[in-house]
Amino acid sequence: MSSVDTPADDETATPAPWDFRTLDWGLAVRQVRGILRLELRRNLLGRRAFTAYFLACAPALLFFFWVVSPAPRKFWQGPADFVATFASIFEGWVRISIFFSALILFMSLFRSEILQRSLHYYLLTPVRREVLVVGKYLSALIALTLIFVVATAVIFLLTFGAWGFGPLSRFLFQGPGLGNLLAYLGVAALACVGYGALFLLAGLFFRNPIIAGGLVWVWEFFNFLMPAWLKKVSVIFYLQSLYPVPPISEEIFAILTDPVPAWLSVPGLLLFTLLVLVLASWRARTMELNYAGD
Repeated sequence: MSSVDTPADDETATPAPWDFRTLDWGLAVRQVRGILRLELRRNLLGRRAFTAYFLACAPALLFFFWVVSPAPRKFWQGPADFVATFASIFEGWVRISIFFSALILFMSLFRSEILQRSLHYYLLTPVRREVLVVGKYLSALIALTLIFVVATAVIFLLTFGAWGFGPLSRFLFQGPGLGNLLAYLGVAALACVGYGALFLLAGLFFRNPIIAGGLVWVWEFFNFLMPAWLKKVSVIFYLQSLYPVPPISEEIFAILTDPVPAWLSVPGLLLFTLLVLVLASWRARTMELNYAGD
């Protein structure tokens, strides 16, 4: 664990109580950077990462066959005629690919180390547990965001490139295409932020977090059928307000609800993430490590 900075000789080896007033911010930043160096390789190249790669790449492969098939040119006039359909495809991408990748990656940050009986190596170092939580969260967030932002861009360009380079170029630079692409990239990144924090917390609270993840998935997947007041207790509701085009499912099947303005959705998701990380840090501070119980 030499990559994680330790306090100076005159500092106590035992982390101070959970109080930001006692936190050495310079030391905390160096320790977070050390944890990032240790964890990023695992989150980008470890076994858990391959699930995210599969869920990100499999749809891209399907859209490659979409590009070489005659269906796009037969049923749609061009890229601009396909934007509503793509919005529904993208929503399925968020609800399935990003959701389950975040579930597997973030829930495993602590739970897998408990099962492998290796978490105590971190806990024996003079690193405050809230710093450990932030470092692990950021490492998984960077890895997952990188994977899905790139995959979202590839899928978008493959999908709207089915009509050829000329129509794609006009759609991007003379129509709404570039703005739509940037909006979808932002939504993909925010989905990683929100779902990542939620599943990190679940991994700290539940011995079998897969059950909790399944319940959250049902809640998020069928959110569009819920009454307005229940819709607001979800991540997907705030992501949908950032879509450049409403999904077809929202127009046909959903119980309509006034969307949250973008200037409230983004800060709201970030505030939600901050509160979840605070709760996760509190849980990590009070958690007693008992390998025998797992």
